[in-house]
Amino acid sequence: MDRDRLNWWLTILANLGVLGGLVFVGFEIRQNTSQLRADASYSITASVNELNAGLYGDPELAELVFRGEADLGALTPIERKRFDMFEFSRLNIAEYVQDLEGEGVSDLSFRYVEWIVREFQTKPGLRAFIREYKDLYVGSDELLARLLGS
Repeated sequence: MDRDRLNWWLTILANLGVLGGLVFVGFEIRQNTSQLRADASYSITASVNELNAGLYGDPELAELVFRGEADLGALTPIERKRFDMFEFSRLNIAEYVQDLEGEGVSDLSFRYVEWIVREFQTKPGLRAFIREYKDLYVGSDELLARLLGS
């Protein structure tokens, strides 16, 4: 009888240990998820700020982007290359944000993707840009359709 009682107590203690371990793992997962979200938000914000700093620090690029958004035909071939690279960078950030939001990692509230879509749908140069590159676009079909206004 003493042996049965000892086994019973050992089983109870083992089960409590397992339960405690599961609670600990759940807590760690929650902390890790919070950290991943914070890191994703920081990464996105840093990317947007870096891209914008390029405009702030380079008045020539800012003027070129402004002209290109209005009319792609107003740009020289060299200006067009710079414009294209700038816009591809904006689209890469939008794809990244969309992917993170789709995976539930990012819950940013500044709606970067919606802002980019609105920009591409309202500015003639950006509309022409995305139509020109639609067959070469390597991002998601969903974002491309939104950019094209489909």
